[in-house]
Amino acid sequence: MAKLRKCQQHPDYRGVGTPSANCNACAGLWYANQVSFDQMDSVLDDNFDLKDFMLKYQGSDKVIGRPIRLNKVRLELKKGKDYAQLMFFGDMHLGYPECRVEKALEYLGWARRHGVYVVGMGDYLECGTTTSIGDSIYHQRLNPDKQAEVMTELFRPLADAGLLIGIHSGNHEDRIQKMTSIDLTKRMARDLKVPYLGAACWNMLSVGKQKYSMYTWHGKSGARFKHTKMKAAMDPVAWLSADIIAMGHVHSIGAEPCFRQVVDFRNKQVKEEKCHVFITGSYISWDKSYAQGAGLPITAIGSPTAKLFANTHNIAGSV
Repeated sequence: MAKLRKCQQHPDYRGVGTPSANCNACAGLWYANQVSFDQMDSVLDDNFDLKDFMLKYQGSDKVIGRPIRLNKVRLELKKGKDYAQLMFFGDMHLGYPECRVEKALEYLGWARRHGVYVVGMGDYLECGTTTSIGDSIYHQRLNPDKQAEVMTELFRPLADAGLLIGIHSGNHEDRIQKMTSIDLTKRMARDLKVPYLGAACWNMLSVGKQKYSMYTWHGKSGARFKHTKMKAAMDPVAWLSADIIAMGHVHSIGAEPCFRQVVDFRNKQVKEEKCHVFITGSYISWDKSYAQGAGLPITAIGSPTAKLFANTHNIAGSV
């Protein structure tokens, strides 16, 4: 095994575990020294305990390059408004013949011009392969590598403006990871210098004096109709308590409030909590698509948005 490099400022750090104190050299060393667990004995002290290491860093948001557990973001108010606005963008399927690229550019451009924050919900790329369902490998207009390059550049103006708060991976990007171990979404996030949210992630959004909890995930569902798709997005309300839950994957746009009653022990009363649930749309036209061939309903093109208010704890969803 090749001798590992060292960081001059932190000579004791050897590329395994959390990089030292936001040090770029240590972070680069961590990337360069990706070693399997069976090789660790050659780079770690004799008293290293793998179990202790896993417990210590499990779910850590500081291990650069891995999906984070809690994405903490402060959203600035729109000019002249008392709220910040967030758009859920995903399921573009760049490369698919029926992808409405011009419509996606319209939404991304609108967000950039109006200071609207964006969270990427996955399936930006078609990524047709020999083992994937359907025949898109023979019809996609760009190969997966080029799809990732183009999508990165489409996201870049938002990332440079600080408006892209993170990107999820989707099952279409996962096709490449399953075949090659290469995570295209993680590479896009690294290039754009935005958080990589993995398949699902908690978000803590600060708007003025208000704080909002948000759980976003690409999702998984075989639902055919809008109400059953919305049910799939609402199901996590049974085990997650959040102000916003947003799910992609199902290629429909929707925004619905979900209420539940809880006991307020402090004030000794029953109160209602509201969760805003979103299904986050797509950019595939129905004509000549797999949806038409499968007899699926026609769905609207685009992305939903949420307004998060600064002076009161209030959310307004829009499709």
